[in-house]
Amino acid sequence: MNHETKTMEVPVAIAERVQTLIDAYEIQEKFKAERKVVVNNLLSMDGLSCEMAVYSLAQDELLDTLRFVYELSGTNSKFVKNILTQSRENPKKALSDAQRSSAKSMLFNLINDPSVVSAMKEI
Repeated sequence: MNHETKTMEVPVAIAERVQTLIDAYEIQEKFKAERKVVVNNLLSMDGLSCEMAVYSLAQDELLDTLRFVYELSGTNSKFVKNILTQSRENPKKALSDAQRSSAKSMLFNLINDPSVVSAMKEI
């Protein structure tokens, strides 16, 4: 069997937009895969070890993991939205001690939420 492939010319702007979408998708999938590993590691720990691991996360790691778990959980926390929006708008700015502590506490609570545990099993 012979299969013939036909190509067509598309405007450069469309080709660039399609490539941008493909690149964004690949970055998103890589992010999800990395966060999945982190969250699975946290879920495999006992409560105290998990809490200590969460509290030892660097800010970037904390915010990335919080965003991933927050999206998985399906909760609607204005506090988490504000922290994630603030960090997205100004990624170089460090969180205040209160924000960092609250974010870590929220991440630890979300990781132990049954909806996150079941969502991680489905991924």
